[in-house]
Amino acid sequence: MIINNNVSNYRLNPKNLIQKLLLPTLIASTSLNAFGEVTLEDSSGWKFGVNGHIPVFALVSDNEDTDEDAFRITTGFNPATAQFNIYAPKQNGLDVSGHIQLNSHLAGADGVQNSGDLESRVAEIAISGDFGSVNIGKGFGIFGVPGIGDNGSGLGVGKFSPNGGAATAGRIGNGYFYANFNPRVMYTSAGTSGTQFKIGLFQPEKPDGDPVAMTESPRVEGNVVWSGDMLSLWSSAFIQEVDIDSDTIDSFTMFGVDFGGSYTAGDISFRANYSLTQGTGNGVFGGHGVAGGAEEEEATQWYIEGTYNINKMKLGASYGQGDDDLDENETDLTMLFLRYKTTDALTILVELQTFSDEQNNDYNAVIVGSQFTF
Repeated sequence: MIINNNVSNYRLNPKNLIQKLLLPTLIASTSLNAFGEVTLEDSSGWKFGVNGHIPVFALVSDNEDTDEDAFRITTGFNPATAQFNIYAPKQNGLDVSGHIQLNSHLAGADGVQNSGDLESRVAEIAISGDFGSVNIGKGFGIFGVPGIGDNGSGLGVGKFSPNGGAATAGRIGNGYFYANFNPRVMYTSAGTSGTQFKIGLFQPEKPDGDPVAMTESPRVEGNVVWSGDMLSLWSSAFIQEVDIDSDTIDSFTMFGVDFGGSYTAGDISFRANYSLTQGTGNGVFGGHGVAGGAEEEEATQWYIEGTYNINKMKLGASYGQGDDDLDENETDLTMLFLRYKTTDALTILVELQTFSDEQNNDYNAVIVGSQFTF
């Protein structure tokens, strides 16, 4: 969900809010403030809100190993998103809300027309009060957050395939492990003295391969974040058991840990993150499959980033690496980027990249795009 305090409120008298929040009301709202969450409210306290963003990028890349030049138009690491939020009136000290998110990628593989994917990454109930909050349903994970929130790929593109594809990868495998969107039950503590923690039970990832993996217990993820005026520090971890009924392949455990921090002094900011995983690779849960996971080889990912704000412009540079013992492959991604807010709702973005690995997939890229945020 995009957090923004610029909210337009409307009050409706009918008892059934849902019936009155269809097309006529939405059309009427378009003539008012288009930036930030648009919130409609009835007299009984029910609210309906919509927010999201539409990023579009043009990519020009030069693959050094195949001499292939490529041009692509795509969304970025964050796809085009529309999120719908329904808030119930506060009762018994509880705020209860529902959130559904729709996401769309623009790009398809080579030779495939109009193949942008449409998916729902979020569908959950949120319950909050003095105790903190509980999220029930499908949503973003815990491990890898907030290290995944770098400025470079967070609003940009990051690693991508010159051969096309529906999504770009940001710094997945070259800076952090991907949190992903999974069904889960998650508890977030009420912040105390700048410290907040999360813990959750997640639907376990079932690695591909033969023999078939059995996932009888949930994956457990958790993190803790401390935030001060200028400094923020974090750490997170996960663990998941994978049972294998085989005489040749042993059951194994996937786990990981990361830590990092950010520091801001005026217009200058720095971020860094380091993560270590075992039995799953350096990108996604179950990435090595059954056979590879059973070998429980280690993988690491890290990045450093610095940014400088000049009025409405943000300049930044970041460098990160990934190292996977099982694949015996080390990758690195260097990014220079510029963000310029032409209006509160429209940001122009420029990104320069150099990517290399040990499997002959090196490329250089120039990326220009824009994002509309509502």
